[in-house]
Amino acid sequence: MNLLEQYSKRISLAEKYYAQNHDGKHMDDARKILVAKTIDNTSKFLNEAYDPATSATQLSGMVD
Repeated sequence: MNLLEQYSKRISLAEKYYAQNHDGKHMDDARKILVAKTIDNTSKFLNEAYDPATSATQLSGMVD
């Protein structure tokens, strides 16, 4: 499954918002890919940040 399929519902929501704020224009494919990749990167970052297996090492690095 590619990113556009994986995040199709979220991209649809972004398209509606884009149309409302850009006189009804539709997002081009490059913008859709950018939105999908941004969502994917954010999801990966949050999953890593809140992973219980890595939280102990991350917290220990913050305390000196």
